Amino acid sequence: MIAVQWPRGVWLVPRWWPALLYSAKNALAALMALGISLSVGQPLPFWAMTTVYIVANPVSAATRSKAVYRAFGTVIGAAVAVALVPMLVDWPLMLSLALALWVGGCLAVSLLDRSPRAYVLMLAGYTATIIGFPSVTRPEAVFDVAAARVTEILLGITCATVVHSLILPQSLGARLGPRLAAWLDDAETWLRDILETGDVPSLQAGVRDRQRLAVDAVDCLLLASHVPYDTSHWREANRTVQALLYRMLLLLPVLSGLADRRRGLGQDDALQPAMAHARTWLDAGANPAAQPDFLADEGPARGWSDLLRESFLVRLGQAGTVLGEARMLKARLDDPTLPLPPALTGERVQLRLNSDPGLALLSGLSATIAILLVCAFWILTGWPDGSGAAVLTGVFCCLFAAMDNPVPMILAFGVAITAGVPLAGIWLFGFLPNVDGFVPLCLVLLPPMLFVGAFLLNPRHGQLATAFMMGFFSALALQQEYTADLERFINSNIGQVLAVIASAGVTATVRSVATGAAVARLARRQRAELGRLASARTPPDPAHVLSHANDQLALITQRLGAGDAAATMGLREVRIAVNIAQIQVLRANADRPLRVACTRLLQTAARHFAQSAPGTPPPPALLVHIDRALRFTLGGAAPHTGHAGELIGSDRATGRAALVAFRRNLFPQGADFQPERTA
Repeated sequence: MIAVQWPRGVWLVPRWWPALLYSAKNALAALMALGISLSVGQPLPFWAMTTVYIVANPVSAATRSKAVYRAFGTVIGAAVAVALVPMLVDWPLMLSLALALWVGGCLAVSLLDRSPRAYVLMLAGYTATIIGFPSVTRPEAVFDVAAARVTEILLGITCATVVHSLILPQSLGARLGPRLAAWLDDAETWLRDILETGDVPSLQAGVRDRQRLAVDAVDCLLLASHVPYDTSHWREANRTVQALLYRMLLLLPVLSGLADRRRGLGQDDALQPAMAHARTWLDAGANPAAQPDFLADEGPARGWSDLLRESFLVRLGQAGTVLGEARMLKARLDDPTLPLPPALTGERVQLRLNSDPGLALLSGLSATIAILLVCAFWILTGWPDGSGAAVLTGVFCCLFAAMDNPVPMILAFGVAITAGVPLAGIWLFGFLPNVDGFVPLCLVLLPPMLFVGAFLLNPRHGQLATAFMMGFFSALALQQEYTADLERFINSNIGQVLAVIASAGVTATVRSVATGAAVARLARRQRAELGRLASARTPPDPAHVLSHANDQLALITQRLGAGDAAATMGLREVRIAVNIAQIQVLRANADRPLRVACTRLLQTAARHFAQSAPGTPPPPALLVHIDRALRFTLGGAAPHTGHAGELIGSDRATGRAALVAFRRNLFPQGADFQPERTA
């Protein structure tokens, strides 16, 4: 038995129940779409059935989100097909080139946006081929085909949305809420490990792979993109969700820096009172209002040990502030009636993920080349059913373009689609000739729909089950009247094999990337991003810095695992990115001597990150510039630890903490800082 969160509370159900329920909901939506399509005389109702399985998601908000984007993409693609086919139908090569370039261009642009919005352009790309290529032999009917396609897609979208929204819907909060709570628990465990053991790897009792927190945070960020489409109170709490995600991203460099300072200081007796207060505060529930002032008893920082101790206490205060505010925001998501401080209620945060222009360009190029090759074979051989191969080639190239090496998934997906064809043949020629009426038709179709649909929730087999249903429905090609031709059935489905070969072969040639090469490319991009941050003329947006840096770390960790040296280096560079942002803010608000020192520091750092490979030691001149800037910040008040929106502050004390952290991150084995210049 497992516990499942439903609108009326938590239910205990058998383990197989969620998969069966999800399968039944999809089957109901698909049969609804089939019945409506047949009743209004639509020519190709299997498009609506296939759409149900494509847009369906266990989370109702994700289904609605994908449905909206699929609707827009379908309309755009249909309009392009209607414009191109009549214009270029007499020039097959030009039409093939135009549609191939359209697919490749749409795919490349879509990969620059890793949010669900990217689905609009990707779908617009291959929808044009779905309508355009089969209309080559009947260009006068292209508008009718486009209208039928749009109608069927909208019908499938509507049926899937209605069923998943009305029948035991699963709120996004039921999926995202526990993940956010688990993430915060892991972060608190990391903080406790730092306070109790110094975060020594052999003594870690809680979260062992710290870099995995970046992967989980980015996963939550992507899942949260569906919040505006939720129907629960989470829909009105989108700003709260973004504020919480921002603090999750901020906790990673703060806790990582805290662990680094603790290792640098070792068992410093002067830190014991502050750490004891922090443990007591955590045991009491981490209330931000009751957080102790860890810097209250600190004297002026002069020597390097003093600066490291001050940096540790600053990071400890920041960790407590951010964790406490995150807990408060999570409680507000669970209970919308709970109050929030004014500083949190008025906060606006925009988080953005990275894009890879090189990968996008290669993906678009591979899709264009693969479609052109299949079109050339279709035209030269005069193959009557070659349009289907050209269409599926574009689909296969688009669906898995975001992967480093899409070839294995293209092959698996193609095999799954092809596997649905024999089953469709058995149903088409064995069962359907004896069916008369819509209800008997539903009863005949229901067994394979329920059985295969039960695998849709399986993380390993879900995509393949969707592909199988796509192949099954497309091969059945249900229409108003039963018309089955074995020769046409075979010819029309042979194109799937050619599409798999073409898309996998071209993709493997043009842009297949091994894991090591992908990580090296990501590491270079991470370094280049640090160079751009350091060379910026104005202070960057802290939220953008955090989301980009953590996303890069997540991409590296997903490929190598959290314990890998490259992933560990990636976490250090997340801290460096935040340090650079803080130094940029310090420079913008400093007097002339400090501003000049920060400028020289940032220029040297920019050259280092832009021109050197990952792992290259920084130049000694950079250490000289850091120390010069650091001397201008000595004395004065201790750094403050206000709410998370103020952690990248403009005062000298906060800048001093950033410079100490920057020095520690780049020169962990460097000579101790000297407050006075030596001769």
